[in-house]
Amino acid sequence: MEPHPYGQALAARDLDRLVALLADDVVLHTPDIAEPGFRGRDAVAAVLEMLVEVVTDVVFTHEVGDEATRILVSDGRVLGRPMNATTVLGFDGEGKIREIWVMARPLTAVVAFVEAIGPRLAQRRGPGLGAVVRALSKPLVGLALFAEQVGSRLISALNRSTA
Repeated sequence: MEPHPYGQALAARDLDRLVALLADDVVLHTPDIAEPGFRGRDAVAAVLEMLVEVVTDVVFTHEVGDEATRILVSDGRVLGRPMNATTVLGFDGEGKIREIWVMARPLTAVVAFVEAIGPRLAQRRGPGLGAVVRALSKPLVGLALFAEQVGSRLISALNRSTA
């Protein structure tokens, strides 16, 4: 299976190529906001612009699908934190991307994504709002790091006890 151009463009950080793949009525669902998703080519393009700025070292490791749906699995980094992502692309009858679902892990990477993107989104709504969102994300960063450290110890203990 030939890699889909979306993965190639994202790995190359080529915003123009990414936007050219989108249907006018595309919807983007991200791991940090439940609903509504980002709707329309302009809104999704704005998020993709931020994405190519903050997510680095993207490497696609798996891809499956057909002309209606593709699932892409990737590794990357956001604010220096490793991130694994699964992206589901849904296509319209013309092959344009009409829906994007992004799932990411671990929690520290999702929080880093919120920390990197949240203030940028907020700044578009009004001056100073980006600083507020940045300040509000700091406790979330600490909680995610704590949860990762404690969770790693608990999983290691469980793995040792069942071996």
